[in-house]
Amino acid sequence: MKKTILAMAVPALLAAGSASASINLYDADGVKVDLSGAAEVQYFQDVGNDKDGMWRLDDGDLAVNTEVAVSPEMSVLAGMSFEFESEEALTENPTNGNVENKELFVGFKSDSFGQITFGRQYLISDDIGITKDYELSKVSFGVEETSHGDQVAKYIYDNGTLYGGVSTYQKSDGEDDGTAELSVVDARLGYRVADFDVRGYYYKADDGSVKIGNATTATAVDVTGYQFEVEYAGIENVSLAASYGNVQADAIGGANDVINTDAFSLAADYTMGNTTFAAGWDRQDPEKGDNVNGYYANVTYALHSNAKVYAEIGDTNADNADLGYVAGMEVKF
Repeated sequence: MKKTILAMAVPALLAAGSASASINLYDADGVKVDLSGAAEVQYFQDVGNDKDGMWRLDDGDLAVNTEVAVSPEMSVLAGMSFEFESEEALTENPTNGNVENKELFVGFKSDSFGQITFGRQYLISDDIGITKDYELSKVSFGVEETSHGDQVAKYIYDNGTLYGGVSTYQKSDGEDDGTAELSVVDARLGYRVADFDVRGYYYKADDGSVKIGNATTATAVDVTGYQFEVEYAGIENVSLAASYGNVQADAIGGANDVINTDAFSLAADYTMGNTTFAAGWDRQDPEKGDNVNGYYANVTYALHSNAKVYAEIGDTNADNADLGYVAGMEVKF
């Protein structure tokens, strides 16, 4: 290889068009290198009591991914991504923004057998959800523990019809001292047929911790969750989706559940030219406490395949919950 990847990447970056979702920096001798990124800024007021509007840097992402063919059937992978998102007005010690490495992984990929990766990355459960909101779906399904970490192994498979995956996370300090350490296993199985996409998720976290209600200290728990989802795209320009899930947290060493909540969601969108209208309803039905219903609606205008502006409103029927709203713009490459 007479030219280095960097030497060839610079002119490729300068000449690349803006229509693609990522920029191909290098593709030769079985090596591919792609760069992608996004910037998103919002004016945002959350749903709740005594909330106020604020400017919010919602996304500032930059990712580099590479794939190297080592045989006709196998490639090796590597990826890294960074977030440049402001903490200003969100913490007691505001800054101009921190740079955080969100992904750093390696792995293997085969067209026949799928893809397996190891390192800092998102778990399968990070994909849970059918909502069509930007920020204001407040009572949809959510697990009580992490869906991202450094010590993650993840396998995914997709042949276009049948798809699935499993991932694990271990929060280990490398010391066998008997201290409880968080561990997570989650999985997904889905099937696409006609205009339907049907899938299910399972999530299990051991030795986790959650804050219950207004507690200032966390309770040690084991968390189990599952969700079933269906999407339908058989009507022109319309997409429909529904889901049902349950999350349960059992106190370690205790006799009773501390959390046991059913979650329901319905969502729909309609696209007319460059404009998409979306709305959704969510409901949480806890074993202890009152049911909460949430609603949201938004409109998005596509300035380009890589740029959009949007506005959204949302609310819940919880006590002292005032209407929330957000307006934003995203540009990606």
